[in-house]
Amino acid sequence: MDIHNARPAIFLNTVPKSGTNLLNQLLLGLPGSSMNPYVFYEGLAQDLPVHASILSKAAPGELYMGHVYYSTEWASLLRQSGLKTIFMSRDLRDVLVSLTYFILDKLPHYPLYEQLRALKTQKERYLLLINGYGQYPNIRNWFGVFQGWLHESGVFTVTYEELMTSQELRRKKIADIAEFLWKDRVPPLPLDQLTSLMEANINSDRSFTFRKGLVGGWRGEFDDEVTAAFKSVAGDILIQTGYEKNMDWS
Repeated sequence: MDIHNARPAIFLNTVPKSGTNLLNQLLLGLPGSSMNPYVFYEGLAQDLPVHASILSKAAPGELYMGHVYYSTEWASLLRQSGLKTIFMSRDLRDVLVSLTYFILDKLPHYPLYEQLRALKTQKERYLLLINGYGQYPNIRNWFGVFQGWLHESGVFTVTYEELMTSQELRRKKIADIAEFLWKDRVPPLPLDQLTSLMEANINSDRSFTFRKGLVGGWRGEFDDEVTAAFKSVAGDILIQTGYEKNMDWS
């Protein structure tokens, strides 16, 4: 097999504020990789023909990224396009904190920007995003549209925590990513060298969206009321995704 043509085209799908740029940097550390400038959002049925046309032109080594809701149609599109798909998620409590700051600091056109800005405290903002507002979904339903990717066959799943908790765990997960990408292919370098190149390309200073990137940073932000609201609305999601074993957390 020709080594150049063996380079996979990759689709990076993430829950917003789950470490998208960290994953981008890892994969751009691969030899010959490049990022396609088009970003896929939502993946609604009416957009599927346009999205299918774009992905049909994917070249070896090309990376695509998006925040695409789960659907059987999109899962089928990625399989048919032959892209290697990676899905990244994060503790939804940390996502909530990061999203709140990000909207206020950098997203003045976000649907709830004015409502969030009008509130006086972060606590009030967290409660608004937890409970939803008008047509804007509560945090459980906001995440729910992505959740199906966690169980889709052929999709490699990774969490932000696996890449940030320890050097040892990060190295193992990156090695798993390299193995996934070159399954049934000829890698341009030994997999351990590809793993090192990916790991070496991480640089949070180059990320537009990076604020603190803390694992468990929600603990310094939630009070009892916010914790109770989150448990009521989305506590089961934390259990389903393995971040908690029960509702007895604080």
